[in-house]
Amino acid sequence: FKWPGAARSRNSSYRVPDPYPMPSMSGGLFAIWRDWWEESGTYDSEMREWGSEHIEISLRTWRCGGSVEAVPCSRVGHMFRKKRPYSFHGEAALRNKKRLTAVWLENHIAEVKAAVGHNVDDFSDAGDLEERMRLKQRLGCKSMDWYIKNVYPELVKK
Repeated sequence: FKWPGAARSRNSSYRVPDPYPMPSMSGGLFAIWRDWWEESGTYDSEMREWGSEHIEISLRTWRCGGSVEAVPCSRVGHMFRKKRPYSFHGEAALRNKKRLTAVWLENHIAEVKAAVGHNVDDFSDAGDLEERMRLKQRLGCKSMDWYIKNVYPELVKK
């Protein structure tokens, strides 16, 4: 998810340091009201380790009644190590991507497969998806087509 251009190019009335909408957040760096976090489903408990959870949270937030905003005056520090002190398991990240695709990308699965190049359309090893599907229905979430049209129209290749 890349959103080209500055906030002013998207909204001529934008003034620094006002918050501005973002289609997706960066992994793991967010602030959220606790009641909304719990009402909207917290983390997908079937996702493993890390990978794709920030996209899942972003899509769920936008499509189920919230918004994702960048706050330019905020300060966040993130320390990168020379190497990870733990193993990264690619199969866990792929499982997460499959869960994200199955639950949130609906009729765009073929496009995801073409872009990612993995077998993301085989959900047999993605775990039980029913709880997330029920959550989506309970929250009355809008479709991925709505998200593309209203939040991130640049996602559509011209």
